Amino acid sequence: MQLYNTLTRQIEELKPNNSPNVAIYTCGPTVYDYSHIGHWFTYVRTDTLIRSLKINNLVPKWVMNITDVGHLVSDADDGEDKIARQAKKEAKNAWQIAEFYTKDFLTGLNQLNITQPSLLVKATDHITDQIDLINKLEAKNYTYVIENDGVYYDTGKFPRYSNFARLDIDEQQPGKRVYFNPKKRQISDFALWKFSPQDTQRDMEWPSPWGIGFPGWHIECSAMSMKYLGPTLDIHTGGIDHIPIHHTNEIAQSEAITNKPLANHWFHSNHVLIDNQKISKSLGNGIRLQDLVENGFSPLDLRLHILESHYRSQSKFSWDSLESARNRYNDLKAMAVLRWQARPKTYDDTTFAIEDVITEITNLINNDLDTPQILAYLSQVSKQLQAVHIEEDMVIHLNNLLDFLDQLLGLELSAQADISPEQKKLINKRQNARNNHQWQES
Repeated sequence: MQLYNTLTRQIEELKPNNSPNVAIYTCGPTVYDYSHIGHWFTYVRTDTLIRSLKINNLVPKWVMNITDVGHLVSDADDGEDKIARQAKKEAKNAWQIAEFYTKDFLTGLNQLNITQPSLLVKATDHITDQIDLINKLEAKNYTYVIENDGVYYDTGKFPRYSNFARLDIDEQQPGKRVYFNPKKRQISDFALWKFSPQDTQRDMEWPSPWGIGFPGWHIECSAMSMKYLGPTLDIHTGGIDHIPIHHTNEIAQSEAITNKPLANHWFHSNHVLIDNQKISKSLGNGIRLQDLVENGFSPLDLRLHILESHYRSQSKFSWDSLESARNRYNDLKAMAVLRWQARPKTYDDTTFAIEDVITEITNLINNDLDTPQILAYLSQVSKQLQAVHIEEDMVIHLNNLLDFLDQLLGLELSAQADISPEQKKLINKRQNARNNHQWQES
């Protein structure tokens, strides 16, 4: 199986450390608001990776986190916690906000038929693990404390800090691209633990050796990934926007402790644009799954639309493109319904080698998850199958193909192509009439 590796900027053969087992960690959502389609593009693409591993007889152990504390509004470790800020807006506490939007996220996973992760873990359930990692970093002299602020990671102690994202730290000058806290030793230093304000009690805060507070966003992922998957992952996944800060910081703090690679393979999903703009709350273009349903689309229409673009491409969303995806999906369902319309075997060379389709699709998915080519190829297959009117001996192959597509693409073609018991009785009655040469009746 060939996959692009962000670490090397090359397409490489996937080589798990302990094949057939594959250790995978995914940066999950920060649960302070509804997930929008930009998020779902990333998670459907990661799910496609998981499904691809399975059809290659690999066994993924997939851990996804829920960030329910510590993600500040600024990547410079400045400003409010996103969940705490939303709690003020909705007149709730932070725990209620996290619980509500976690449930909404889980509902979306189900609606989009995204595989359930092996483990779905919350940052607030792993505070002790995060404090333990910070203690280890402190023992290795990677940390320092800024009074009334927090415990920081000293990136100057990690010489290869900029390698992963290929950053030019010197260009990140104060007042330009990155906010600079003058108390930091380097502009790239980041918080491992933030202190609670002295005059305020937060909804989410814990005691620590350095003072009452809460963890930084980056240490959470290192703690949970290493706890459940060990020091070196086979694959780490997330959105492309995580590369320069979050994933760079994960590498720095994890590898400083273990002296081993955090991950052998990095899988990143590119952005999706709406009207040539990135999705953001300020632009009001964060379309939700509920918005799709209210406009007459199903979540699986969106799933197919996501598969129409390559995970490394900068994708574009529009209502017209979603309409086209729904039409393509309906065509695939029409192909699936052919299993109920087979004609008797005629031996007239009009058959179609359905069994060869699985081989071709497997080759395409193993070529860096080429889902756009898979869907283009399936459109051709659907057209040919509907033209030849499949014969009875082809039904078993079509069923096998539908099962395979459901496993790989998650479009539920088998289930949605089913027909009612009454329709099945009519088909059986018609077939019996054919077998008895009762052509008028059939």
